[in-house]
Amino acid sequence: MTIEELRSLFRDMQDKGLNPMMCDTEVPLYDAAVPCGDPMYCAEDFVESMLLPKELLSIKPEFMVTVRGESMRDAGIATGDVVKVVGIDHPFDGDIVLACIEGEYTLKTYFEDEDGQTWLVPQNEDYKPVLLDGSRRVRLCGRVKEIVKQAPRVPSRLCARAVRRAIKAKDVRSKISEVKVSYVFQEIAPMIKAARLWYAVYRMMADYDVVKVEDFDTFLYMLQKEVPQHEHVPLKVELQRLAVQSFAKPVKLWTPSNAPVRGLRYKSYVEIANKTEELLIS
Repeated sequence: MTIEELRSLFRDMQDKGLNPMMCDTEVPLYDAAVPCGDPMYCAEDFVESMLLPKELLSIKPEFMVTVRGESMRDAGIATGDVVKVVGIDHPFDGDIVLACIEGEYTLKTYFEDEDGQTWLVPQNEDYKPVLLDGSRRVRLCGRVKEIVKQAPRVPSRLCARAVRRAIKAKDVRSKISEVKVSYVFQEIAPMIKAARLWYAVYRMMADYDVVKVEDFDTFLYMLQKEVPQHEHVPLKVELQRLAVQSFAKPVKLWTPSNAPVRGLRYKSYVEIANKTEELLIS
């Protein structure tokens, strides 16, 4: 891509309200991992550099280092992460700093207590704070400005399990016949003691693609066709009023704290929905 083509691309992006930035500034990326546990040696040489937009960089010197260890876990820094470190004259309480202790490097939180003593504090109770009492040679190399998280790798077995569930559910949906639907209405009808409880049947049938979501007309037509003499037949508006909060979602996402009904009434809806599913897939 030529410079003119790149400028044209940037103009187009700016016209769309975006803020493109050019990665035009080299930042050192140190090859050695900086521990988040006990201090250890960190090589002074780096073998790579990263290109970053100068707009994102400070006027102070900056460099990148990778992380190993779990002592800063509760601060959201884990093994494999890359941290951007910026040079500072003096840290403030709560700053995560890269410190060199007797020639060994570590990441910790800087803290001054009420007696004026300074500490390097881990963010994991399994590790102990380090008191900077002058007995050891300490140099603070910089403050962590940014954390670049390492993308997690999901085990293939979890993906395979999710795929199998999806395929099984699809197979079940494709096998739900009109005869089965009629059977479900007949079996579930005696459990319905109030017209609005039919919403639980509708929602589970929508989850299994027997009816479309919010297609209350079709559901009511099926209901009146299969159990025309039922004493508790809801109006469309009654069902619509229940399609709010977590009840507007698939049944597996319903929650008692975010439902339009509470207590025993909520349990009744869940029981009827679960019974409907049992009948659909049996």
